[in-house]
Amino acid sequence: MTGARRGVLVRMGLMMGIALMTGACRDRAAPRADEPVRLDSVPRRVEARLYVARDWAWNEEDTLRVTVVNATEQPLSGQVNLFVGGRVEVLVDSAAALADSTPRRELSAEGTRLSWPLAALAPGASTEFRQAVRMPPAPAPARAGRRSASAATDTMTRFSVRAWVTGADGKEVATARDSILIRRGSEVVAGGCGGVKDVAVTRYGIGPLRLDMKSADVRTLCPEARDTTWPGPEGMTERGMAVRLAGNPVLVVLNGQTVQRIQVDTAGLRTGVGVGVGSTLADLRGRYGRTCAGQGEGQIAVWFPAAPGVSFGLDSTAVAAGPQVDVETLPETARVERMWVRAGTDDCPARPES
Repeated sequence: MTGARRGVLVRMGLMMGIALMTGACRDRAAPRADEPVRLDSVPRRVEARLYVARDWAWNEEDTLRVTVVNATEQPLSGQVNLFVGGRVEVLVDSAAALADSTPRRELSAEGTRLSWPLAALAPGASTEFRQAVRMPPAPAPARAGRRSASAATDTMTRFSVRAWVTGADGKEVATARDSILIRRGSEVVAGGCGGVKDVAVTRYGIGPLRLDMKSADVRTLCPEARDTTWPGPEGMTERGMAVRLAGNPVLVVLNGQTVQRIQVDTAGLRTGVGVGVGSTLADLRGRYGRTCAGQGEGQIAVWFPAAPGVSFGLDSTAVAAGPQVDVETLPETARVERMWVRAGTDDCPARPES
């Protein structure tokens, strides 16, 4: 056999061997249609599932749910975390199926974070954490001409939500993300007047009502607000708007179209330290200390450097001889008949502007 012929036969034999080997590999790589998938080929991991309702509104409550699935072969211990990109009110404790289900709450400029301990979740088991929260009152309407935010950058009606699970070593093992979207028109239905709860009287306002707010903004937040007038000092007619906060009547006093002061004449609304209409002068002094006094709105008024921006009208019948009132002569039992949130000075002996 010539050398050339022998070479051709060798090359043909090599090619046939390679073809047979390739076919065998293909046969091993393609499983039969009836061959079950081996469980070992399925990745085992921890999963976090986040449920966010789709019909949220300002100043209304709804529930967030986080389900943790332990698909590993080991018990899972660590912590479950839930973050909302806004300062929401936590209404009730979680209803998780674990012994210790009370969430720890942390507030920051970015939002509200809740966390629960997760102890020894068995392999193949799951548990659910449910948390009811209340969204904040509607913000003041945007001024005309201000560019509206796009859906991607909207931080006024869209709040990011993130849930994540950390192991006992603090490392993140699962995460899920979603968003709370405030429905259009809810600022009128539940924007912060008739439905708002647990508001405090502060130097800036009461609940969603603020000093220097425009009357049009008040009507947007409080669609039930009605215009009213009454005789003021020296026979002048004053204008305002009657609204209700947490079921309590409130009078918004206007200067032109701007809120000049806010007046409370009935018991129910209180300051952050718990005083209001019906409290005694002794109650006020016990909480605020140094007391200033003068005449305002036709009655004796007291105010406190420790509580700027708020004045209290008393039922005392004492008559001052001049613009200054001797606070030491006022009876400790005198009760508050009226509160004003207003601008002005707050030191003695200057009388607060009204």
